[in-house]
Amino acid sequence: MDTVQITLNAENKGVVEILRSLLLQMKGVSNVSISIDNDFDITSTPAYQEAIEDIASGRVYRAANAKEMFAQILD
Repeated sequence: MDTVQITLNAENKGVVEILRSLLLQMKGVSNVSISIDNDFDITSTPAYQEAIEDIASGRVYRAANAKEMFAQILD
């Protein structure tokens, strides 16, 4: 029998136990494991660091609307 793993990200920690109890009542569900990551810091991610570097290097452009954005891109 194949095993399927489902990953769920919940911002509201209050629903986690409710979801766990509901899932365990379903036929075929044998285990529900929960891990809570409280230490996530977006500023430590490589993408954030790259974005900050782009801002510092002046590689960020602003446009008031789509028409202005395309004018900047195509010029």
